[in-house]
Amino acid sequence: MHRESTPLSPVADMHPAPQLNGAAEGLTDRLTHLATTWQDPHPTKTSDAAERAFVDTLACAIAAQGEPAVMIASRAIAPELSRSPILGLPYSTGAAPQTVALLGGLAAHALDYDDVDDATISHPSAVLVSALLALSAARDLPGESVIDAYARGVIAGRIIAAEIGIDGHYELGWHSTSTIGTVAAAVATSRLLGLDPTATRHALGVAGSLAAGSRQNFGTMTKPLHAGTAASNAVIAALLAEGGFTSDDSQLESPLGFLSLHSPEPNAGNREGAASGERECAASGGEVIVDESVIEPIGLNIKAYPCCYYIQAAADAVSDLIESGLRADDVATVEVCVQPGGLVPLIHHHPVTGLEGKFSMEYALAAMLVDHELTPQSFTDDGVNRSAAQDLIPRITSVTNALPPIGAAEWTDGYAVVTVTTQDGQTRTQRVDRPRGHATRPLDEHRLRAKFDNCLTFAGLTTDDQTYSALRNLSAQSSMTTFAEALAASVSPAEEALS
Repeated sequence: MHRESTPLSPVADMHPAPQLNGAAEGLTDRLTHLATTWQDPHPTKTSDAAERAFVDTLACAIAAQGEPAVMIASRAIAPELSRSPILGLPYSTGAAPQTVALLGGLAAHALDYDDVDDATISHPSAVLVSALLALSAARDLPGESVIDAYARGVIAGRIIAAEIGIDGHYELGWHSTSTIGTVAAAVATSRLLGLDPTATRHALGVAGSLAAGSRQNFGTMTKPLHAGTAASNAVIAALLAEGGFTSDDSQLESPLGFLSLHSPEPNAGNREGAASGERECAASGGEVIVDESVIEPIGLNIKAYPCCYYIQAAADAVSDLIESGLRADDVATVEVCVQPGGLVPLIHHHPVTGLEGKFSMEYALAAMLVDHELTPQSFTDDGVNRSAAQDLIPRITSVTNALPPIGAAEWTDGYAVVTVTTQDGQTRTQRVDRPRGHATRPLDEHRLRAKFDNCLTFAGLTTDDQTYSALRNLSAQSSMTTFAEALAASVSPAEEALS
């Protein structure tokens, strides 16, 4: 059961948009400055956060190698990769980087286990990591350049989200991983290729025309395809611009451009300078200044569970109740209360496939109650359809309310309150505001490594300390081609697994 008790409200923005000063008459100007001029004031902190994101994203991509979506796409789009190790990851195969980026992005997002950014309501790393690894391996660029470009892509996404009105954009049905992700990743790929301001503007214009993605496809193979096409289109946009390809060099903010098409606000494409009281962007001639809170520590949420991020806090709450002694056999009913808008992506209330299960609050909590954990195995078709979980689904309901039923009335990014009524009539309640892995509750190194190892185990692979260490020190790699080849070799599946 699912009902909304209050209208959708804005997602609290924990990571404010960058404060930009300079010749910033439009979004294209600001993003071009970011790609070509801005210097990161905290490169060491940024590097560590970015390397953690690469570890997490590659783990998710590797875990998804046996997923039907990845296998079907590989056979259809790049049959030359179908029997190669680690589909979609960049290594020496001769495949075009845009193809590698597409398969990599699809794989990284296929399990819905990849990271999330509150400020953009998106999965930035699935797009950015896939695009940058594919392009850097093709051009044999150093890891330091990849990390630098990645950070700019994350920041670009937040600038775009603030300008577009992210909550309204998402409510219209757009999948921001694909829409915002395409343009943000074009900032990153333009930076990686060292494009000048003119070429960067053209790359952004191309990306603005290619950005798309509908949330109606959540729970299908097309959702992760959105991340793949965003990564691929960002590579295409930068490569075309590098070769002299043109676009409207103010496409993003022009009347018929990206903002007007994607923003619910009237005249979104006719704005100059400041567009919100929450940020001040002034055209005064100067350098790009980025608010430190945007990049420290990049502020991405690494998922502890392989399902929609809007389930994570509730899953944590159930996990806490299990730790205190709750068992599935004890449960009469479960009610979940979350913040307004907190159920919007959870469109499958009676899932029958693993993909649908990732967007079902009811199934995810049922699986947690039965298994005491949520792993990639939980979201297979067989996992979703087991009677032990299906029998619990009708007992689980979800509601929204701006006022949490227990605890403080205030909340920032969201909350989940789970109330379980047991068979003997007792009630147990648990509240979680920020789940494990949130930017404010980051996974420690041990848990990050455990997730990496578990993902490889799910794919039937083994790894070693050297592989993990290389990923955690990506900025020190002198050759991304050599790095990608070594990575693919170190986590190659057995030949029979590729048949």
